[in-house]
Formats: sequence, structure tokens, C-alpha cells
Amino acid sequence: MPNSKPSEFDPSELVFVTTHVSDVEVSAVTAVIRGLLREESDERRAAPELGQSAWQQNQRPLREPVHPGANRWRGFTG
Repeated sequence: MPNSKPSEFDPSELVFVTTHVSDVEVSAVTAVIRGLLREESDERRAAPELGQSAWQQNQRPLREPVHPGANRWRGFTG
């Protein structure tokens, strides 16, 4: 696709390695690829969500430092 935009899809450029592919199978593959490309394009155009991302929401706060001492952490004696 030298002269086309990355978002454009030309089904005539599909090459099937499998032999004896029917017209129905070609149409099905073309429809799936078009749908995936449209979905990806829509996601790229979508406005970013406000607030924290799922990654940020999943992060646990760092724990407090552990201090050795009486009635506290005593280390590993194994």
C-alpha cells in the first residue's frame, strides 16, 4: 500500500497462502480485518479518559518501613 494512508485497507492486496479459498471465506476475512482496523482507528481517536488509568488505580501504596525491635519484626532465623 505505497500510496495509501495507514488506516486505509485495500482487500485486493490480500494474499491467501491457503489454496481453494472460496469467495465467502475471502469476504469473511475481509470483513473481520475491516472491523478490526475500524475498531483500532476508533480507539486512537477516542478522547483520553479523565482520572486515573486502570494501571494507576491498581497500584498499592508503599508500606511503611519495617523496624526491628522488641515485639516487632525480628528477622529471619531459619
